[in-house]
Amino acid sequence: MSKKPEQNNESPANQQIDTRIAAVRDLIFGENIQQYDSEFADVYDKIKALQDESRKNLSESVANIENKLADLESLVDHKFQDLNDDLEKKLADLDDEKADRRKLGKALEKIALMLQE
Repeated sequence: MSKKPEQNNESPANQQIDTRIAAVRDLIFGENIQQYDSEFADVYDKIKALQDESRKNLSESVANIENKLADLESLVDHKFQDLNDDLEKKLADLDDEKADRRKLGKALEKIALMLQE
């Protein structure tokens, strides 16, 4: 057989005792309970404020990092283009008939050093 949950079928005497117990509890602990409730409300408000501030800081940090990455990508692209232009210029300066290997080697070394920076 299944047990049916009790519905509010308390007798008036039980309700009166419960009311008295609640009144005594409020008399003894009323100030403390109100103080605790107030302190808990303050703590919850502070936690909420910290959560909001943390979310704001996180979103600002993510945006900042994304901007820095975009700047870095632009800088790398610009450096690469400069190096490519420099290489093309150096290769054009070399005499087609007499390709000087030393000049080419120095140009490639310079490009390698620039890439390492």
